[in-house]
Amino acid sequence: MKHRIFLTLGCAAVLFAATGIPLRAQDSQDAKSPQATAKDSSSTKKHRVWTDDEVSTLRTPADNYVDQKQAAEAANAAAAAAAVEHAKSKPKSDKPVGGPSRLSNPKSPDDADRMIAWENRDVDAQQEFVDKLRTELQQATPEDRDRLEKNLTQRIQILEEIKKERDALAAQKKELEKKASSTAKPVDSASTSTPQ
Repeated sequence: MKHRIFLTLGCAAVLFAATGIPLRAQDSQDAKSPQATAKDSSSTKKHRVWTDDEVSTLRTPADNYVDQKQAAEAANAAAAAAAVEHAKSKPKSDKPVGGPSRLSNPKSPDDADRMIAWENRDVDAQQEFVDKLRTELQQATPEDRDRLEKNLTQRIQILEEIKKERDALAAQKKELEKKASSTAKPVDSASTSTPQ
């Protein structure tokens, strides 16, 4: 009994679907009639052609801002190029502007000791970094070797420069100690000659 009901409903659904298809076909043929195409052609928009005068009205404030920003960047680049050309045309002086650096000009032996201690800490840190780069270079892939080798040579050069600065500071400390001892002796001889 149940099977008959399902069979009947299935047949009815197939008949209903079959009768609906020809009706839809007639509707689509009606849509393509000359009257329907005349309505469609009048409702479609024509392609608009823009002239140069009308294009400027399409620009938004954001577009104007971008143009102003690009013009300012171009002006800054031109000014920078002019400054570089001006700097190249100037004769270079041997003296650095603003005097020597602070680490190369100690005022007293105590200042020199502090600067040397600073340089020693810097040498230790640079040496540690160089050692780390060497171990990385040993374990590096072939793609990374060139980059690590360049970095290692740069760091070794920096380390050598720091050692030279430290040695120069040690020499300046010796000079400051000599000056201090030479100025201290005349004061001592003057003080010993006065009591007699």
